[in-house]
Amino acid sequence: MNAIPKIMVVDDEASICNNVEKILKKSNYAVTRASSAKEALDMLAKESFSLLISDIVMPEMNGLELLKMVKKEWPVTRAVMMTAYASTDTAVKAIRMGALEYLPKPFTPDELRATVENALSGRLVEARISEQERESINIIDVDIPFDTDEVAKVTGKGYADSLGPSDMPVVEVKMPENLEGFCEVGNMVCDIFKKLGATCKAGTKTAACPQLAKKKKSAKGKTVDTKRLIGIDQPFDYEEVAAVSGPEYIQNLRSDGVSIPYYEELKANLVRLAERNKIDVDVPFDADEVAQVTGKAYVDHATRTDVPTVEITASESVEGFCEVGDMVCDIFKKLGATCKAGTKTAACPQLAKKKRAAMKKAVADTTALIAPDMPFNYDEVVQVTGKDYVDHLVYDGTVQMPYETLKSNMQKIIAAETQDPASRQIAQVPAHPSILVVDDEVAVNNNIRKILAKKGYQVDQAVTREEAMDCIGTNRYGLVLLDLRIPGVKGLELLKAIGEKNPDAKVIMITGYASIETAVEAARMGAVDYLPKPFTPDEIRNATERALPLAA
Repeated sequence: MNAIPKIMVVDDEASICNNVEKILKKSNYAVTRASSAKEALDMLAKESFSLLISDIVMPEMNGLELLKMVKKEWPVTRAVMMTAYASTDTAVKAIRMGALEYLPKPFTPDELRATVENALSGRLVEARISEQERESINIIDVDIPFDTDEVAKVTGKGYADSLGPSDMPVVEVKMPENLEGFCEVGNMVCDIFKKLGATCKAGTKTAACPQLAKKKKSAKGKTVDTKRLIGIDQPFDYEEVAAVSGPEYIQNLRSDGVSIPYYEELKANLVRLAERNKIDVDVPFDADEVAQVTGKAYVDHATRTDVPTVEITASESVEGFCEVGDMVCDIFKKLGATCKAGTKTAACPQLAKKKRAAMKKAVADTTALIAPDMPFNYDEVVQVTGKDYVDHLVYDGTVQMPYETLKSNMQKIIAAETQDPASRQIAQVPAHPSILVVDDEVAVNNNIRKILAKKGYQVDQAVTREEAMDCIGTNRYGLVLLDLRIPGVKGLELLKAIGEKNPDAKVIMITGYASIETAVEAARMGAVDYLPKPFTPDEIRNATERALPLAA
C-alpha cells in the first residue's frame, strides 16, 4: 500500500493556508500548516515531508531564505514557491535555488492540484546548480537585494533584522490614548476632514468618527446675526464686504451680484473726469500730478501704451542707418538678412556693405587645396592629422597606404624588435572571447559590448540565429547574454543549444518581453539571471560580474 504523501504549506496568511489545505485534502494528501518560516523549520526538524509549498513574502524570514535552508539541510524535500508579488527576478532565484515550480497568486484549485501532482510524480525536475551559485544568492528580502551581514556592519544588527519589504525598519509605535483626532474604527490618526472636509464611509455608518462628532458640536453652538447681512438673498456680512469694495458698491448692488450706479451718479463722475487734466483717454491720470514725479517731458511724450515716444534723429555718420525705415537697423547682426523693404528698394546700407565686401573678397587659392573633390586647405588638415594621413587620403575619406610603404614600416618594426627583444610587448589575446552577446537589435548589441569592453572583457557579437549557432558551435564562452526573441529562433532553442554544446557557460536572458512563465522555463534550462529591457549600464555590469565567477 502506497504511503500518503505529506505536504507542508507555509504562509503568514491563515486564509491561504486554509484554502490550500482544503484543496489538497480533497485529493487525499496529508497537509500540515505553518504560519512562518521558523515554525516550518521546527516541523521539518521533527518529521519529513514529501513537498514544501511556501509563500515568498513573509515577515522575519522570507520564502527564498527558507528554501535555501531546506535545500541545504533536507535536499530530497521537493519545493514549490507561491507569491502575490510575482516578478521575473524572484522567479529565476526560486528555480535556481531548487524550487520545482513558481505559482503566482491568485491560482485556481486545478492549477494547484496539477502543480503538486507534477512535483510529486517527478515530471518537474530541479535545475542543475552548483553549491557556489546557491550560496551566492544571499538577500535580506526579496525586494532588498543586499547582503544582510554587509548591511549590519554599517547600520547595526538590529536595523538589518527589522527591515521589511518597504526597505524601512519595521518599528512598533503605540498611540497615546488622548491623541487628538484618533479614529478607533481605522486605528489611526485621521485627517480626512483637513484635506477633504468629509469623513470616510466607515465613520459615517458607525457614527464613530471623532472629526464628525467635533463638527456637529461646533455646528450646534454656532449662531448667525441676520441683521448684519447685506440682504436675504445675499447672506454676506455687510462690514466685511464694505471693507473690501466700499459702501458705494454695496448700495448699488443688485440681487444678481451686479453693482449698477444711478444715471445721475454716472453723469457726475463723467464731469469730474472731464475737468481733470488727463494724459489720454486710456491713461486717466492728471498730467500735472504725473509731471511732478516724472517731469514734463515724460508726460508730453506719453502715449496710449504708457511709454513715452522719443524721437531720435540719426546723423549721417551713424553706421547702419536705414533711410527706408528711418532707424538704425541691426537685422543683419541677428538674422544675416535684410527686411523686405530694404530688398525691394535696394536702399539697405547693410546689404550694400555685404555686396561690396563680397566683391573685394580674394579668389580662393585652389593650389592650397588637397584635391578638387576635397576642398580643404592642405596645411590646416596636416596640422591636425599629420602629413602621412593627407598624402594617403583617397576620395571617399579613407586612408590607403601603398603596399611598399606598409612593407617598409613592417621591416622597421621587426628590426627594432630584433635589436631589443626585451622591449617587445606582445598583446596577450585570449584564444576565445569570454562573453558572447546575442541580440538581433544592433544598437542594443553594440551598447552592451561597449559597456562590458570598458571593464576589460573580451566580447563576441551575434545578431542572427546563424551567427549565434556558429559562435556557440565553434567557441567556448564563460558567459552568454541572450535575447529572448530573435527572428528564426523557436522559443528557447538557442538556450538549449548553449546547454548542449557549451554546458559550462552561464547564460543571462535579456528581453523586452519579460514574463513569469519564460523566466521560470529559462531558469530550469540553466539561465542564471533574467534582465527585462530597458536596463541600465550598471545593471548589465552587475549581472555580468555576478555570473562570470560562477562559470567553470
